[in-house]
Amino acid sequence: MGRGSKPIGVVAVAGFVILFSLYVLFLTITIVAFTDFSKVDRLYFLMLILVGIGTFAIGIYLSKNLYELKAWAKNTTIILLALLFLSSVGSAITGNLPAILLTLLSMLFIIYLINPSVSKHFS
Repeated sequence: MGRGSKPIGVVAVAGFVILFSLYVLFLTITIVAFTDFSKVDRLYFLMLILVGIGTFAIGIYLSKNLYELKAWAKNTTIILLALLFLSSVGSAITGNLPAILLTLLSMLFIIYLINPSVSKHFS
């Protein structure tokens, strides 16, 4: 690996964060498109939209800075992956395949990001 090159795993983790952010945005748009406004509290609905868009924006910003090898972005990603791991492990135990995949993927990404040979690339 040459000077200034990015580890391929970091690019993969940043891509995963972007995909997850796009998924959250897609869910938000889907909920907005298929909601019967007469049966939903407007404040709750507004909160749902703001959380969805905010999660998308934060994910894109985090991914950009992870790609640029910022140490704070790596640490934040590890914390968020740990929360993802904890939230999906319960469903994974019951045999839920997507939860199993999320659990394994988040665990692998955490192990990868805390690896000293990867950590030395972050400023």
